[in-house]
Amino acid sequence: MGNKHRLPLPLLALLAGGITTPVWADSINVGVSFAIPPYVIQQNNSGLELEILKHALARRGHMTVVHYRPLARTFRELKEGQLDGIINTQPHMLDGVFYSEPVIRFHNCVFTLASRGLSISSMSDLKDKSVVAFQQASRLLGDSFGNSIAKQESYSEIAAQRHQIHLLFKGRTDAIILERSIFGYYRKQEVDAGFKDALVDVDEHCIFPPLDYRFAFRSEQIRDDFNAGLKEISEDGTLDALRLKYRDMLALPDDE
Repeated sequence: MGNKHRLPLPLLALLAGGITTPVWADSINVGVSFAIPPYVIQQNNSGLELEILKHALARRGHMTVVHYRPLARTFRELKEGQLDGIINTQPHMLDGVFYSEPVIRFHNCVFTLASRGLSISSMSDLKDKSVVAFQQASRLLGDSFGNSIAKQESYSEIAAQRHQIHLLFKGRTDAIILERSIFGYYRKQEVDAGFKDALVDVDEHCIFPPLDYRFAFRSEQIRDDFNAGLKEISEDGTLDALRLKYRDMLALPDDE
């Protein structure tokens, strides 16, 4: 994008210099989805959500230890006590955990090849079509989706969201369901890598409403500390600076 943004110098120094936590900081083990750039970019331990997580916990003296996992595995390991927290949940998805305030808004959409000419304006239009979605989509996209489309034999979920891009552009599935910014990030990577199939026109069908996602923690105190840190970085401009840092990678309107 052509617009250039300048960060306030104090915040620029903060974001460039990393996050400082006290030497006595305790470690919080958090399970993080490994395939959701630009929210989490495993290659350089960055991404909007990852930085929000680290900054917020650091405000209460906690050091974040990130464990990259498939989304479904993070849920299991949190339940088993192997992790202290996970990202990207909805209330009531897990029992015995404490949910944070909303952290991030995702807009999951259906993507099809324009050459197919598929008209998808509601979930019912996905009936009898092959659909590949991200892990836990059957739970995160609502009961109506989980009890209908997700039960089709032609429906599947995979952890490697970049692979969804290949399946779509190779014509091996009718549709994929992916968050808009994640789709755009991976598509650009494929084009930059010389995958010419990714240049063809795509239709975007945003039949699901945007959803606010929360983080979940086993400890109520850690959840409270995260919420307090999130409030602080929201009020002092750090959160706005982080969003600005990643804006060119995000498919978000200017008012979000």
